[in-house]
Amino acid sequence: MNKIFITIILLLFLPKQENDKDFHNYHLKFIEIEDLISNENFRDAETELELLLEEYNPSFTKDYVILAQLFLINNKKSESIRLLKQSMEFGAKLECLREIELLNKNIPEDDWQKIESQAEQLTAIYHSKINLSLGIHFNRNYQKEQDNKSKRNYKSVVYSNFSKIKTLTDKGTFPGEYLIGIDNKEYAPKISECSFGNSKIIVTLLHFDYSSTSLTEDKLVTAIRKGQLHPREFASFYTFEQNRHGQLYKKSDKNGQTSSNYNFLFPFEQRSGDIEKVNADRKKFGICSKETDLKKILIEEKYGMKLKFGYK
Repeated sequence: MNKIFITIILLLFLPKQENDKDFHNYHLKFIEIEDLISNENFRDAETELELLLEEYNPSFTKDYVILAQLFLINNKKSESIRLLKQSMEFGAKLECLREIELLNKNIPEDDWQKIESQAEQLTAIYHSKINLSLGIHFNRNYQKEQDNKSKRNYKSVVYSNFSKIKTLTDKGTFPGEYLIGIDNKEYAPKISECSFGNSKIIVTLLHFDYSSTSLTEDKLVTAIRKGQLHPREFASFYTFEQNRHGQLYKKSDKNGQTSSNYNFLFPFEQRSGDIEKVNADRKKFGICSKETDLKKILIEEKYGMKLKFGYK
């Protein structure tokens, strides 16, 4: 693909509509909902999450899947099926939904078949919401990055992918799910599409040395507030940078000193952290406490739910 064509894709294909809500407030409210779930208060969690999704109309597919599970656990099968269909309008694939134990065990086969009969229509709605061409482009970039991990040109591939992300971010258009959709194995066989996430972007930001410094924290916070970037995704690649974790950090000649020093206690965090500071750092960005995260694991095991989705 020549450079001119790539430039056209990046600069001309912009989102059709931008949500004017402040998603920092969305994530703070979601913390409260996660606390309700972790304490098995499923009815209040259902009510609050339904209202939140109606108000913000987010592009975070996993949140619709969580509400579908809450409806089902509260014995509202028809409402659960409605939300499953809505999640498919945000890119969820039927086979991924069926992998969730709670859903697979409690939704009859006839109902799954009815959903399947509408899959093509639901996918068409999804494609109308995003820039499909740009999504395919970034999925393929991810695959190229994976294929070159042990090769000499790995750094140049990562840097090329990062450059495309930075071009959009600098224009106030971080390439999140609202723009390029969720991950898709059709274009990136090594990607995990059942996490309903944006690994095709986040993995490059994990691999690139000093990605959060290069993009700047201010622009990333703006992307979070616009609903373009999930705070957990930010915390993931920020943690990699703070701990210099990754192949390209070993030979990096960059300074990469950040003015902030957050500790989210996310995977690959090597620094010990005072739990009060950790939870304060998390809350600042709209991430639940470490204790709630641990409780959610127990809820998943007890009820067959899925509450953890990749980098979210």
